Amino acid sequence: MHISRTVRISLVASLVTLTVVASWVLVQPAVARPAPLASAATPTPLPTGDGQPNTPVQQPAAADNGADVNNATNAPSATFSYYRLLATAFNPRTSTTTFAYTANGCIYETGGTDNRFIAPLLIPSGSVIKFLRIYYNDTSVSSDLTAWLTRYQPGQTSEDLTSVDSVGSTGYGWNISPEVTHTVDLTNWAYTIIVAPNSNAISNTICGIRVAYYAPPIFGAFLPVIHKS
Repeated sequence: MHISRTVRISLVASLVTLTVVASWVLVQPAVARPAPLASAATPTPLPTGDGQPNTPVQQPAAADNGADVNNATNAPSATFSYYRLLATAFNPRTSTTTFAYTANGCIYETGGTDNRFIAPLLIPSGSVIKFLRIYYNDTSVSSDLTAWLTRYQPGQTSEDLTSVDSVGSTGYGWNISPEVTHTVDLTNWAYTIIVAPNSNAISNTICGIRVAYYAPPIFGAFLPVIHKS
């Protein structure tokens, strides 16, 4: 078979090109594969907001988050609102009282004779207070903790609205006050919660309080006043 001169030249050029490419590939340096990434070290667990390890010792469980009994006759269909404070929100009433922190929001008195810690009750005027609940860790067989709801006319007078004591000496627990019906009047009174540990010892530890109340109705609160002509 006769092959033309042009075809022969094309074949020779193609062979030369393939030879050059193959030579270039062979002389290229081997590219090292990146080493596998080392597995990240296990991070150190961060403390919780309480400052405790992520696996703190838990207090015994208690049914303390349920709704309080709704016995009120003035608003039998209303739903309770709740105001809750940790013990760390309380301040000693006098500067000579000292205290220490344990865990999970609880504190106990370490010195002083005033035996009172106080915090504001910040709920709307017109609210109807029903119950005061105390949370505690009480292992004392000789004394219990006490909490009060107290209102003040600053510099003039004060009145205890209700109170509640810790119960027993078996450790963590809660107790609830008798039912009251008191309408908050911020025009004339300031409202507080007061706690007495009744002992300068860790055996009388206060952990917090909860107030159950009916919030005031909001309908009509922003309606304009209408005057008859």
